[in-house]
Amino acid sequence: MTPSLKILYIVSHWPGAPTYGGQQRVLEIGRLLKRVGNVSLVVVDEHGHDKRTREKTEAEFNLVRVITVKTASFKGLQERLRHEFDAGYLHTRPHTVDPTERQAVLDLANQHDLMWVHTIRTANSLGIYRWPHSVLDVDDIPSRLYQSSAQVAASFGRRMLDRRMSLIWKRREKRLADRFDVMTVCSEDDRRYLGTNQAQVLPNGFQRLSNVERRPTQPPRLGFIGTFRWNPNEDGARWFCAKVWPKIKEQLPDAELRIIGDGTEQASGWGDEVVALGRVEDVVPEIATWSAMIVPIRMGGGTRIKVLEGFARKCPVITTKLGAFGYDIKDGEEAYIADDPALFALRCIELMKSPQVAERMADRAYGRFLKSWTWDSYEHIVQVVSNIAVR
Repeated sequence: MTPSLKILYIVSHWPGAPTYGGQQRVLEIGRLLKRVGNVSLVVVDEHGHDKRTREKTEAEFNLVRVITVKTASFKGLQERLRHEFDAGYLHTRPHTVDPTERQAVLDLANQHDLMWVHTIRTANSLGIYRWPHSVLDVDDIPSRLYQSSAQVAASFGRRMLDRRMSLIWKRREKRLADRFDVMTVCSEDDRRYLGTNQAQVLPNGFQRLSNVERRPTQPPRLGFIGTFRWNPNEDGARWFCAKVWPKIKEQLPDAELRIIGDGTEQASGWGDEVVALGRVEDVVPEIATWSAMIVPIRMGGGTRIKVLEGFARKCPVITTKLGAFGYDIKDGEEAYIADDPALFALRCIELMKSPQVAERMADRAYGRFLKSWTWDSYEHIVQVVSNIAVR
């Protein structure tokens, strides 16, 4: 493949936004695509942006269009029935774009050799069914998200709604092979779940760091990183503070829990010594002080980049099974894995009390990270996938 390949990269996360999981995947895949060809970026802007975010994006990518997403409700019984039963109906969320914007994307498609689209939701919001010479990056399979949400729902009504939405999305996911030439997913398990030979595995990753700093403090700290704009992060942090943190405080009354990420300020009242820092510009010195990183995720599809961030920073990780999903790691080797609140608390206490045990586990995880999960090591996958889509 030659660098003259013209690639239209369509995303709903700004690559230059403050760091979070979806933003990191969009940014790093964009960088890999630039090694394959000439990339033109379209941002389908669901959440708005500030001047700095746009400037950082334009400094690295050729931004050709920003599309504003509008709120749109269902119009009448027919549309509601189509939403429930028609797998080809694209209005899966109350979001849409102006018809002129849809046409602009179609015009841009005709000027490029390859379209790479991040997420089903982004593709659907543009109202385009068939995407020629295309790759769909399915980093979070919607039906799996709703399945996992149903399993932890607090009420019968919520559980039924989530199961309904899982079925609605499952029907649409079966049509993806008709709509796109290739799909990329985060894990082999996700590839099998979609059940099509057109799916290729493009794992999540993290940048190889030039310097890894570790200086855990006393009293010991646990830390959580993740934007609360993504409900699985907020749910996981709430669960940990309600079910796990009190058990830890019984054994380690001086321990501190640090929570960082956009919107996390609300967690300040969730428990004793819970410090909610909100968005932190430079997380490096903060994470370096943690005895361990918690990943108490109970719902979601795809895989969690925060696990790899812990590995890359040599910060020991305690995670739920779902938090570890897709990474082929073993409990007690690269991380501790626990769903039971009492066991989760026990593992946290062990790592805070036994720094040598924590260091050895972090070293094993760091070795696996360097071998398997750096973004640079995925360049060949992006090249192969792009070749398949344009042939």
